[in-house]
Amino acid sequence: MDFSLNEEQVLLRDSAREFLGQEWPSAELRRMLDAADGAAAAGALWSKMSDLGWPGLLVSEDYDGLGLGMFDLAVLMEETGAALIPGTLHASGLLAASALEALADENSCQKYLPDIAEGKLKATVGIYEPGSGWTPMMLAPEAGEAVTKRYVPDAASADLILFVNRTGGNGAQIAIAHESKAEDLNSMDVTRSLSQVTCSADKLEVLGEGTIADVQAVIDRATIGLSAELIGGSARVLDMTVEYVKSRKQFGRAVGTFQAVQHKAADMLIGIEKGRTGVYYAAAVADERPDDLARAASVAKATANQTAVSVGELGIQLHGGLGFTWEQDLHLYLKRAKAAEFTYGDTRWHLDRIAHGLGLS
Repeated sequence: MDFSLNEEQVLLRDSAREFLGQEWPSAELRRMLDAADGAAAAGALWSKMSDLGWPGLLVSEDYDGLGLGMFDLAVLMEETGAALIPGTLHASGLLAASALEALADENSCQKYLPDIAEGKLKATVGIYEPGSGWTPMMLAPEAGEAVTKRYVPDAASADLILFVNRTGGNGAQIAIAHESKAEDLNSMDVTRSLSQVTCSADKLEVLGEGTIADVQAVIDRATIGLSAELIGGSARVLDMTVEYVKSRKQFGRAVGTFQAVQHKAADMLIGIEKGRTGVYYAAAVADERPDDLARAASVAKATANQTAVSVGELGIQLHGGLGFTWEQDLHLYLKRAKAAEFTYGDTRWHLDRIAHGLGLS
């Protein structure tokens, strides 16, 4: 299995890095965090990303998408993670697009996926329910008068909210939640929104059916994308830290010349390379050996969780007191790492899943 980037993937990475450097510098991120015009800044970025075809990267060519694979998306999402872009690409271009292709019927795919691929329709998916944990088999098999989904990404800005529900046994369905009500959830990550969404059972329009295994595969693909973002953010933290320790002087010397500082920076780099290997492995498995997707996704997420949190903490430590200030961007990366650590399962959950798959638990 080859993890080296081909010519097209290098071009995708470099063009995304250049685009985001121009269109989403730190000043634009800060403008988004200002409640007065934050939605406008995020919306303008989404429009420009849509022009590049990013929302349709995973969507099949049958539905007017680019028809690329998870490895290509992982390369792109490393760059979006480095730039701390809002989560609409993850919610719509990855989670919603994957859920529709896996669970919806052909008519529904033809109706919604082309607009999602074009960026005209921003979609999101609610899967988890209060008390369900991170396992879709724990979803309630029968809906009551209302269905509530927790941790729904970017529901506030979505044009289409989809619910994935368990139908009993190993069955699952995907439905549009009409006239739903979204309530913002507090999150450590101020660059992304999470919501609790409630919809009356009689307002759910079923689009198709599948199995819980199909749902888990969708989650695993989303997990790989999120892991790629965490590694991209970690790489940016390392770059910021190296730049700082080269310029910051103590006792007439740059602190980057101190051996203790160099060792910590080396630890950051080793962690990033280990995490990137895990992500690329999982993305390649998703494209080439989907039967091994579950274990590979857990390897990627467990490794990315550990890397992102460790690198974020070390970056702030090497910046000294300056690293804790609001003016520095470091805390935004650490907050995203801390919040994303529990999205789609924390490190312990994924390690337990790997052990169970190996017959060790």
